[in-house]
Amino acid sequence: MMHPLEEDRFSALSADYIAQLGKEMFAEDPQAHRKNAERARRLAYLIQLKMPRINAASFLAAGDGDPAHVDAAFKSLNALVMGAMYEQQMRGQLDAAKVDYEVWRRMAA
Repeated sequence: MMHPLEEDRFSALSADYIAQLGKEMFAEDPQAHRKNAERARRLAYLIQLKMPRINAASFLAAGDGDPAHVDAAFKSLNALVMGAMYEQQMRGQLDAAKVDYEVWRRMAA
């Protein structure tokens, strides 16, 4: 959770601007969430600050370095879905492909 003073500092940023920051970050490096976890965490804080109901974000980059070619998607999953995924995780039955399907309804390639 952000410190209240930080909320004031970033309150002028719009949700569209924050999405653009994410597009730029993932255009620069499609693996930014793995290679720079702290930067990805800061982006997640900003998303949560501006869109508090959002609990899933996806930035799919074409890999050509152009932020215009990065698709950004945001989703709010209900507590039932989150609880079911948590239970699967606790049993060791949750993997990235299952999460991708449950959240985005995409099948792994």
